[in-house]
Amino acid sequence: MLSNKITFNFLLFILVNLFINNSAAREADGNLPMNIEADRMIINEKKGISRYLGHVRISQGSRKISGDSIVIHSKDDKINKVVIKGKPASFNQLNDNDEQIHASSLEMIYRVDKELLILKQQAVLKQKDSVFKSERISYNTAKDIISAGTPSGTPADNENQRVKITLHPQKDKNKDKTP
Repeated sequence: MLSNKITFNFLLFILVNLFINNSAAREADGNLPMNIEADRMIINEKKGISRYLGHVRISQGSRKISGDSIVIHSKDDKINKVVIKGKPASFNQLNDNDEQIHASSLEMIYRVDKELLILKQQAVLKQKDSVFKSERISYNTAKDIISAGTPSGTPADNENQRVKITLHPQKDKNKDKTP
């Protein structure tokens, strides 16, 4: 069991370092206007909460978010948290290398100030050819850092809580060339 934990931690260390070296999410997206579409909305200005219900779509530059319901929390006229629920809810964004990042889960929390997307329940994150699946995935959109699984040191209670990763080998560009 200790060997599996060490192997997993080593693999996670390698993956995190690979993603840190990739370009972060498109920087300009956060500075662009946010567009929202929904069947219905409810805004409580005093509490700084706006609710959007029914086929909700949010776009901001390359960032696209959709769900059955989205709640936006604001403070001092700044959005600080977005809660997305759907069957599944989805998040898409291009990084600065024009590579698509796609995430889906039954519930998502996007912490604007930390640029952190938390995926809960049936979480899937796809980046390039890699696919990460778990009941909980955290993705730092600014630094391109992914973490998944149970809290540190806590064993998974069942098979659904385990992290499942599919990595594809990089294609050798020189392999098909003849000398």
